[in-house]
Amino acid sequence: MTIAVTILADHKGSARPRVNGDEYVVDAHVKISVYHTADVINASDLGLARIHAAVLTGCSKPDIEGESGVYVGCGLGTGLYESNSSMKLVLYNNDGDCQELANATNIDDMTVRLRVWGRI
Repeated sequence: MTIAVTILADHKGSARPRVNGDEYVVDAHVKISVYHTADVINASDLGLARIHAAVLTGCSKPDIEGESGVYVGCGLGTGLYESNSSMKLVLYNNDGDCQELANATNIDDMTVRLRVWGRI
């Protein structure tokens, strides 16, 4: 996917990972304009060295020609991530069959919000 990751500032204005016990947590927006099935989000895009967990905390409504909407999956399970230093967002159609979108699907500026835990 053609993506742009933006780390969100916390209540103190800091836009970097912050400690949470023994882990760091990062809130980020991921802007997707073209969905590529092989693209991943690297830990380094988030200021981390390793990713331990990720949660999808929000998503804008995308405008995709021929689709009534999409489901977004946050891939950290077997087969959905490259390593402990990257993760994948998987987009599925909302046509009742939940098939993954085709490679190189154009999307009119969809933004996904993530919370990611890891180590720096």
